[in-house]
Amino acid sequence: MKTILVPTDFSKCAANAFHYALEIASRTGAEIAALHVVFPNEGVENNVYSAFWIDEYYKQRERDLQNWARRHARGAAFKKIQIRTMCMIGFPAASVEEAVKKERADLVVMGTTGATGLRGVFLGSVASGVIARTQVPVLVVPQKAEFKEKTTAIFATDFRFRVSDETLNVLHRLPQLQKGTVHVVHILDKPGAPDKSHESAIGQKLGKIRHDFHYIHDRDVPQAIMNFSESTDADFLIAVAHEHSLMHRLFYDSMTRKLAQRVNMPMLALHDKG
Repeated sequence: MKTILVPTDFSKCAANAFHYALEIASRTGAEIAALHVVFPNEGVENNVYSAFWIDEYYKQRERDLQNWARRHARGAAFKKIQIRTMCMIGFPAASVEEAVKKERADLVVMGTTGATGLRGVFLGSVASGVIARTQVPVLVVPQKAEFKEKTTAIFATDFRFRVSDETLNVLHRLPQLQKGTVHVVHILDKPGAPDKSHESAIGQKLGKIRHDFHYIHDRDVPQAIMNFSESTDADFLIAVAHEHSLMHRLFYDSMTRKLAQRVNMPMLALHDKG
């Protein structure tokens, strides 16, 4: 893992996600690219004469981003981390996708909520858009989530785990998983004995990450995962973002999206290889 992309709208939530990324970078040697997206009409305020000042406004946003990153990266543990900053004119999800390609980012770390108005762009709906458009892992960090050296993670899976070697590399290098435990959870919507034939393949991909397997009968997949997380004091959620998966339901169904926004734990979305 070489580069972590962190979108920011300068909110407290974005600052927490940035700090979370700094903690990962300090332990992996990764660089950080901080991104701020400027809306096409931001700074113009519907006044045709203000358009002449858009270039200066953009340069000010660049300075603001540099100062923001410098301020939040203070601390002895973060001194050696290389941090780049970039502003882009556009819309959040598309701009993040472009920045991922430009920076060759291995991981996106972003907050789930932001400020109100134009600057409050990194909401749950934008996080879902980033997950849908990018092909690299996306780590969504709630505002009050704290980085932990050792986590109890839940890997919600339907056993379709066709991810790239680059994605597996990110998963294996996340410091909080290297020292933690991953509960691989499969939800069965019908009664009956579970098919455990897929455990070996999943185990091989998880490699040295400590893990075990659990099977739960429940038709409400997201709620079952949340209930299991409470019973195990889990503080990290992993899921593969493909159609009909848990992550698809969490971010694209209106009812369960609200549930996801209330979950106070980081969520790592991995992408199907194809």
